Amino acid sequence: MANPPRHLYVIARRLSGVLAVVCLLLGSSHAAAQGIPEDRVLLLYNSQNAESLAVRNMYIAARPGVRELDLDNASLSPVDDPTDLGNITRTQYMNAIRAPLLTYLAGTTQTGAPLSQHIIAIATTRGLPARIQGPNEFELFSSRSSLENELALVQQDLSQAGTGDFATLFEGTIDNPYHFLVNQPISSFDRSAITTQKSFTLVKDQAWQSSALTPGDMYLVCRLDSAPTESATALENIQSLINRSQNLSFMPQNVQALLDEYSAEFDQLDDDGGLFFPDDDDFNGARSVLNNLGIPTFHDQTFTFWTGDSLPDQSRPLIVLGTYGENHDIMGFGQNPSGPGTYLSTFTNLHPAAIFIAYESFNGNSIINGEPRGNQEQALNFIANGGSFTVAHVAEPFTFSVADLQLLTQNLFTHSMTFAEAAYSSIPALSWQNTPIGDPLAIVTMKMEPTIVGDLNDDETVNGTDLAILLSVWGSDGASSGADLDGDGIVNGADLAQLLSNWTM
Repeated sequence: MANPPRHLYVIARRLSGVLAVVCLLLGSSHAAAQGIPEDRVLLLYNSQNAESLAVRNMYIAARPGVRELDLDNASLSPVDDPTDLGNITRTQYMNAIRAPLLTYLAGTTQTGAPLSQHIIAIATTRGLPARIQGPNEFELFSSRSSLENELALVQQDLSQAGTGDFATLFEGTIDNPYHFLVNQPISSFDRSAITTQKSFTLVKDQAWQSSALTPGDMYLVCRLDSAPTESATALENIQSLINRSQNLSFMPQNVQALLDEYSAEFDQLDDDGGLFFPDDDDFNGARSVLNNLGIPTFHDQTFTFWTGDSLPDQSRPLIVLGTYGENHDIMGFGQNPSGPGTYLSTFTNLHPAAIFIAYESFNGNSIINGEPRGNQEQALNFIANGGSFTVAHVAEPFTFSVADLQLLTQNLFTHSMTFAEAAYSSIPALSWQNTPIGDPLAIVTMKMEPTIVGDLNDDETVNGTDLAILLSVWGSDGASSGADLDGDGIVNGADLAQLLSNWTM
């Protein structure tokens, strides 16, 4: 069957999202996502870099079924300037990363299936380059890209000639065919044509698009990375990320979300679209998804910038943080964070399944050299603080290409899709600046009742955190926290006794 005209495909993508929201509002259920088998994930690492090798060892121990490819290249781990480890030239990318990866993917599985089709997701590691350098960072025809976002279309020859400022497909964004699709597992798309070279059209002299490109023609590439903290190294924090990503669940009544915009009287960054990029109000859409899941959501549209210590409810851990960050002073009217790139440190009560999306241009700069840029908060700090999912930017992304929080929360929480699927369904553009950070195989389960009596924060253990929650609502009905364990309408000694009887650590 011939591929439909591109405009019909875009309409279908939008309708699928609208239909999913309608079904959610009506209480309809969808088939549970099946996840991505470990065997269909490729771990890409470089044994010549100590941190990359260490992350490889951690991930293989946690996900023993994944496949792996060692780039084994000392040139990707320069000793002359280790602070610039994260940058790589286009030539280096083509020769030292893309070429060996394509060689590997040209092979077959033990049963003879082409690896190019068999592999669905790729996990990269700390210690690998993070950004492909290039000119014109602040132009739509920039040739810069994150490593992960570029690898999504590794099978396509993006050196094909273009026109004018968009001299090749490397210059500019490429429409992501998986964007805006809801509850559609990546494995449901035909991957038999993934090595077939597609033709692309420059739309309105601004971005590339291909009517032949489908979700089956891409890989879902996520990075395993974290920042260090005062009490732990970056590698220790990555180990914690991998550990908690094995079993993530939450009860909606026990968590909360914060969506922090600026005054609604001004143009909103999270509804910037154009071309084939939807201009829906993303934070409003995310609020609808969260509210319908029963997650208490604080959506602020004033000039006030909200930090963790100013949240009205301090008892529930935060499971979603959407913020304008250092862009909260649009047109000079709003309020920015009080410190340079430090506002994440105020969120001391993050749920292990927490998501972070910020409208900040360079919140992934620390992936490159460990340093912030433009006084903006760094997404790696969120992982280090105990969150598990974020999409960062290694260079200027422009607001239209920031990951859609609505799609990310809907596919991750409502439909229990893997992080890799949820992340790429939320990213509008490929061959661009977005870097999904988290375990690509992680799945989050929403539960209505705790599996362990006394596990009030739903982390599969009963410990001091749960005790603190119970004591904070002592004498009340405990409705918001689930601390009324015996259901008699008051939190008291009887509930405390039940909690202590199930103490696990």
